[in-house]
Amino acid sequence: MPAHFKAASAAAPAPRSWTQVHFLPGDFRDFRTQNLLPAAFPDGAFAVEDTSRPAVLTSAQLDAVFAFNELLLSADAVFPGGGGLEAEAQVKTAAGWSPWFSFGRFNAAGGGLSPAPQENSFGKVDIDILRLKQKASALRYRLTVTSAGGKAPVIRLAAVSYTDSDAPYSPGGAAARPASFRPVKLASPRFSQMLQQVNYAGDICSPVSLSMALCGLGLRAEPLETAGAVLDSAQNIYGNWFFNTAHAGTRGLYSFISRLNSLEEARAFLEAGARVIASVTFGPDELRNSPLKKTKGHLLVIAGFNAKGDVITNDPAAPDEKTVERVYDRAQFAQAWLKNKYGTAYIIAKDLNRFLAVKENVAEFYAMPPGPGAYERGKLIESQLLFNERVELMEVSGTWARARAAEQTSLLADRKTLAPYEGWLPLESLAFSLPLPPTAVVKTKTAGTAKAGGVELSLGVRLRVVGGAKGGALAFPSSGPALILAEKDLSPLPLKVPPAELRPGILNTARFFLGDKYYWGGRSAWGIDCSGLVNLAYRAWGLELPRNADDQYAASRSVSRENLKPADLIFSAETDKPGRMTHVMLYAGAGKLIEATRDSNSVREISFAEKFGADFGKAKNGMVAGDKKIFFRKIIN
Repeated sequence: MPAHFKAASAAAPAPRSWTQVHFLPGDFRDFRTQNLLPAAFPDGAFAVEDTSRPAVLTSAQLDAVFAFNELLLSADAVFPGGGGLEAEAQVKTAAGWSPWFSFGRFNAAGGGLSPAPQENSFGKVDIDILRLKQKASALRYRLTVTSAGGKAPVIRLAAVSYTDSDAPYSPGGAAARPASFRPVKLASPRFSQMLQQVNYAGDICSPVSLSMALCGLGLRAEPLETAGAVLDSAQNIYGNWFFNTAHAGTRGLYSFISRLNSLEEARAFLEAGARVIASVTFGPDELRNSPLKKTKGHLLVIAGFNAKGDVITNDPAAPDEKTVERVYDRAQFAQAWLKNKYGTAYIIAKDLNRFLAVKENVAEFYAMPPGPGAYERGKLIESQLLFNERVELMEVSGTWARARAAEQTSLLADRKTLAPYEGWLPLESLAFSLPLPPTAVVKTKTAGTAKAGGVELSLGVRLRVVGGAKGGALAFPSSGPALILAEKDLSPLPLKVPPAELRPGILNTARFFLGDKYYWGGRSAWGIDCSGLVNLAYRAWGLELPRNADDQYAASRSVSRENLKPADLIFSAETDKPGRMTHVMLYAGAGKLIEATRDSNSVREISFAEKFGADFGKAKNGMVAGDKKIFFRKIIN
């Protein structure tokens, strides 16, 4: 493995756990349903058809990102008239498919029953964890919903989180405070379990933490009422993870069990307004400032991170509400949560709109949902979104999603503020995305195909590469299976390259497209326009530019023609609208430029004189050539 990928791997250890969340319509493709009808997103995924009979949702085979030996399962449903929810899973090992393991039956009216002891040659269920005797490569889950009161329950979400407990814990990666770190703190009421006037006050850390999270999201949630709603009557405990998250789901929230791999993942959830409840284990004095000397299992709310990166919590074990807020040392908390408990957490959110990414190799991005005709689609296309590119869902209309492209920016009406580009794309193009910062970018025109599980990736796709694998680099997209990519196709992020190497690198990247047909709105290996070419050529070298020519002009700095260097930019505007740039080109040196243009309907490299009919040696900033006004700009110092 090249040295730069060894460095990237040290900063991004392979995950020990992985979480898949299904709640979008496209997530349930190839699932089997009984007595269920599709529901209109975002109200839910499926509604019970006949309330007099149980309804069953059975997943397709879910191939694991890596072999695992522990599995958690959670699900959300809304019960207008009451009812129940049972969650089951089976796993595939070298011995074949296991029998179904039950994670218990939750009663929407309050509480639930964990299953009778289940153990066989595959493994056993330890209340809310399936522990396997041999590692599995795939899984299925099954949800059974019953109704009450004649009103149809609605399934909204299902999630699986699995772990390779043999994978090493990397404190450097898990607790690292990156250069891009930002402090965050969410407000919520502070409840002490110790003040609750019941003899089981010491046992209700989970529902008291859940009450704080629910109240923080604007709901009423008294600690003892929440405790009654999550009681596992079979075990006489209040900390059953499946029941706690299922109860939050009945309150109309998205809630699931996850195992996170770093403190930065938790911070990303908090930044989006989601609540994170963490399960910790620690010995004597291993978590300073804790109200507990030690614990084999305790839950608390992660409320934020201070400027030092230390963890702000609402710890229900505090003796009074004034002292519920506790700040814990970053490394010690990571040990207690991420190392000892594999980052087990409840994630509670009003929506998951900021945790989405594109799952197709490319998705067209439109000004409004287009009709079926090619002409209308061509007229309305604004841009393209690449595989694994993060988006924020804003609105749904039928099968279309209005979204913000988090990795593409454009100027707002004030002509000063850059904000995510907005547009429409097919809802089925999106999937849940773990908040994993990328560590590599595709630098060749395309990468993948057979070795990437059939996924062909465009130049500019950003991924989390965690190390080497037989035949290449192991890359983890935010959603979907892990990919094995050739190391020659990737560059590590952040990428710091001296200008002497950077400038020719950007130009050679742009030359991948020479001879390709011009494609309005294109920003991928399969179609490119002028600003898309500049955006991708720079992105492949670790530099983020806005999406459109006019916005790229605003993000760049003026430079004289005499000081123009290769990979600097040349802009043109119509002479009757000189304040709005309509075209951008890369200066290729020696009086030449590279452009994607409608003039030739192609990507080409030509001389400035051929393009504008003017002598480059006499060119000046703001000059007029024909009906164009020309400007020289730079991004690189």
